[in-house]
Amino acid sequence: MKIIHYCLSALLLFAVAGCDRLEQDMLSAPDDTSIDRYGLDTVKLGEKRPEAVRQLQALLDKPMQCKPGKTGLGDKRKAYRLEECSATPANGSVGKLWDENLSFFKAVFVEDQLCSLELQLNTTGDYEALYDVHGKKILNLFGKPDEAKATGVLWQRETDEATLKDLGDGKVRLEIRNKQVMQALHHKG
Repeated sequence: MKIIHYCLSALLLFAVAGCDRLEQDMLSAPDDTSIDRYGLDTVKLGEKRPEAVRQLQALLDKPMQCKPGKTGLGDKRKAYRLEECSATPANGSVGKLWDENLSFFKAVFVEDQLCSLELQLNTTGDYEALYDVHGKKILNLFGKPDEAKATGVLWQRETDEATLKDLGDGKVRLEIRNKQVMQALHHKG
């Protein structure tokens, strides 16, 4: 069933980019089993806060601002340390990722581990243009897509999820999150 899903995703992505190049990129993309955790080039979900902050700060023009707090996870009665970090835009940009301007950045840490990244890139085109320039790198980070549509791509693993969405006007949103932790944060009992 997973192979059929990959084939359907690949067919949908053929409409997004050049067929020959995309086919080669999809064939050379790593399988889920060879990818440890989702993340960016240098930082992955589950990394400890000090190392993750150091790597993420390298993307940003100014130091990120972090708000500490506490939260419950689902129905558990324990309070967990939560920290939400963001960056303030200067001239519409907070930094750069893959040579593209970042207009939004947010990282969430629970118990000093990176659990979520939300980024918005301002490109000169749309997410098809982003794929044309950075597609091989994106596939190497997340592997073969689980779902592809004209407006975005979804990658899923047992614990992690990544989405790349075209918001229009050159804005592309990238969300990488630990599914279990982030769902528990948003669905407290």
